[in-house]
Amino acid sequence: MTQRHLTYWQTVWRQFKRHRLGVAALLVVALFVLVGIYAPLLASSKPLMVQFEGHWFFPLFRYLFFPGFFSKRLDIFYNLLIFTFPLFIAAWIGLKNWPQHRKKALLSIGLLQIGLFIYLILYPSQDPAFSPQLFQLRQREMIARRDYLNTEPLFNPPLLSSWEDELKHMTPYGRLSLVLKYQQQKQQHLKLQQFEKDYLAQAERKGKRGSIFPTLWNLTFQNERNEIQSLKEANEAIKEKYQKNKLILTTSEELCSSSNHVNPLFPTWVLCEYLDSLPPDERMALQGVKLTVEAYEKKEYRLKYIADRRSWFEEQLSQLKGEVMPLLRPFHWEDDAAGDQALNQFVSWWDLTRINRKDMVSALIFGIRVSLSVGFLAIGVALLIGIPIGAVAGYYGGKVDLVSYRFIEIWESMPTFFMLLMIVAFLQSKSIFLIITVIGVFGWTSFSRFIRGEFLRQKQLLYVEACRALGYNDRTIIFSHLLPNAIPPLLTLIPFAIMAAITSEAGLSFLGLGEEGSNSWGVLMDEGRTAFPSESYLLWPPAILLTMLLVSIALVGDSLRDALDPKLHSV
Repeated sequence: MTQRHLTYWQTVWRQFKRHRLGVAALLVVALFVLVGIYAPLLASSKPLMVQFEGHWFFPLFRYLFFPGFFSKRLDIFYNLLIFTFPLFIAAWIGLKNWPQHRKKALLSIGLLQIGLFIYLILYPSQDPAFSPQLFQLRQREMIARRDYLNTEPLFNPPLLSSWEDELKHMTPYGRLSLVLKYQQQKQQHLKLQQFEKDYLAQAERKGKRGSIFPTLWNLTFQNERNEIQSLKEANEAIKEKYQKNKLILTTSEELCSSSNHVNPLFPTWVLCEYLDSLPPDERMALQGVKLTVEAYEKKEYRLKYIADRRSWFEEQLSQLKGEVMPLLRPFHWEDDAAGDQALNQFVSWWDLTRINRKDMVSALIFGIRVSLSVGFLAIGVALLIGIPIGAVAGYYGGKVDLVSYRFIEIWESMPTFFMLLMIVAFLQSKSIFLIITVIGVFGWTSFSRFIRGEFLRQKQLLYVEACRALGYNDRTIIFSHLLPNAIPPLLTLIPFAIMAAITSEAGLSFLGLGEEGSNSWGVLMDEGRTAFPSESYLLWPPAILLTMLLVSIALVGDSLRDALDPKLHSV
């Protein structure tokens, strides 16, 4: 039986599979990639699907491209990958027997990804909870209520919106978002309530008697109780005065109504002869009566508003059916997940919060996106710069090579990490895309050196002489023949370069020069450092994940280097 002929890459893959540690590391890296792409399905405060008010809603998918929820453009890009990544995999597997068609399909999907991303940046998705029509309707109603042409302003009730008025001008997604947030806080409180006894006991030992268990649920209730108590006390103090002033105002309104007449100059205006006949000091006194009555009624209105809102929330909770939440955490990485960071001393590591009270696990999951983006995009920039320079220097040699190599040596003398520090400090910008660009611009020299060496070696081979004899121009020889043969050995450098890029970004963020408001693992480690030693446990989760990713990439690179070495290929 004749042995099936294997292509070059099939031979490399067969060699790679012999490194069990490398294969395991590749699976770990693949797991990181999948978690990064599908992070919203693992951690988000929006359910994948839920039935509310008799209708089915898909909140997470409606908010995937809304910049008010996913505030980072990087998240929008990865959210698009949720849908295009399966297309990449399908094209790669399904068209493996048609290489040309597979290349075109992969290129088309890549262009689709980039095109949709640019479109969503230029034309961002609108908030499903906002309706311009309902907003305009509410504005018109407010304007109509302010129209006092036919009435006396002194007797008009205050302009207040009841809870029913607000609900009437909300979209279904707006109402659903409120209920989901209420449910989130309530469920978190019930989950953490097991630690309440320990927390209150510690607070009592510290002399903090009367403390409450500081979950978001309790703090919200406490604020409402304080507001209700303040409103009731204020109204109790002026209740007797209000009753007298209300009687005065009602009597004056009745007298005014009995003396109304139409203004002959403006027939739509109604004048009150009773008020016109009052002396200025009595009219001013009547206005003071009006202010007292209005202040009392506003507080009563607010009390009713709070009570109606709370009862509405409890009633609507029962209407949530068929709810499917993300798999791991019910918090988005930018959501408030705790009322007090002191709870970290009692809860499990799974419920830890950052120093800004955001959920730790959600930030760790979404932080994968930052590390992967820095690693792949920065190295992509470095390859785009380094490969052409190295190829031209190695192919032409002579003075071109001399000048190019001197330039590489000069550029290489500038340490990437310190250039990052200087540029970030000089520009006063901490954008993640600036960091990616700087890492790529100052990290291309190793690729250029390698490509130069490969070109110097391979241009002496017979296939290059054959290309020249056939009349191919230099551009065709460089990019169609020499470069494809020089790229495979270059792949051994890429995993280690990705490691260096990720480490540079994490180190910069750890020093406090990373992107502000980011969920980068370096930023999370910096937060753990600032809370050290009282909350040093915040430092370890991002540090462990970063180490796992870097070690996995290193093992993949080491195994890939052996797989690409022709001396180790078995027959």
